[in-house]
Amino acid sequence: MELRQLELLVSVIESGSLTAAAAKRHLSQPAISQQIQALEEEIGEALLIRRARGVEPTLAGRTVLEHAQRLLAERDKLRDAFADRRELRHGRVSFGIIPTIAPYLLPQWLGPFRERFPGITIAISESRTEELIAQLVEGRIEFAVLSDVPEHDRQKWSLQVRELFREPLLLAAPNNHPLAERRAAPTPSDLKANELIHLKGGHCLSDRTLRLCKIREPDPGLQCDQLGTALSMVAAGLGVTVIPKLATRNRALDGIVLRPFAGKGLHRVIALMKRRGSKDTPAAAELLKLLSP
Repeated sequence: MELRQLELLVSVIESGSLTAAAAKRHLSQPAISQQIQALEEEIGEALLIRRARGVEPTLAGRTVLEHAQRLLAERDKLRDAFADRRELRHGRVSFGIIPTIAPYLLPQWLGPFRERFPGITIAISESRTEELIAQLVEGRIEFAVLSDVPEHDRQKWSLQVRELFREPLLLAAPNNHPLAERRAAPTPSDLKANELIHLKGGHCLSDRTLRLCKIREPDPGLQCDQLGTALSMVAAGLGVTVIPKLATRNRALDGIVLRPFAGKGLHRVIALMKRRGSKDTPAAAELLKLLSP
């Protein structure tokens, strides 16, 4: 049983004759008769009573008509729903983002999207890299914006990772700290374990910072959960930290000196992660067009 057959049956009954239905559908009368006959053979009962002035449904035909009209209405609703998705009148996009970039990137990124497409629902999962990988593999999010995806995870879970931009990493030090006052630019080796304020384990920024500074055992008394807390600790003179440039935007930095590192400086790669071979929904595709630092 095909929707096409049901559609033709409805058309014949509503038109009152095969001739009228054929003209409406731009088909030949034999072609429609063949489809109706195939439907009758599958159901096992006659669906139409053919009279001199046209046709009318049998009792079985009325039963099929009732169900066919509901099925075709649902089909039309489904088509409309996906037309709305294509035109971005309605829809949903779910994505993940790491905490060390979410507060600074989301406002400037999502604002223009919401203004252009107010009917799209946005679901955001703010989690660490390993948690976002799990959510992506399980299909709970469409993509993730993050940094430093381990190569073994890329291979194991068939992940596609594309660089979006490179964000400079800066030294944040109290304004009376030697690294803030000296003329020479700081280097990662200048940072010591007993003064490095760092995020708790699991944050890719913390892992990258410790790796660059070659610090294996940071002081557990200098760890925190958020970059804002790290900067507050720096302002209080408790130590120094490495901070992404985006995290310094629109923020009071009283008592803090920001300095780029020597040479080409330090940076982290902000990347887009998706399942390999996955296709973006229309809403996700439009959202990603607007993604920029």
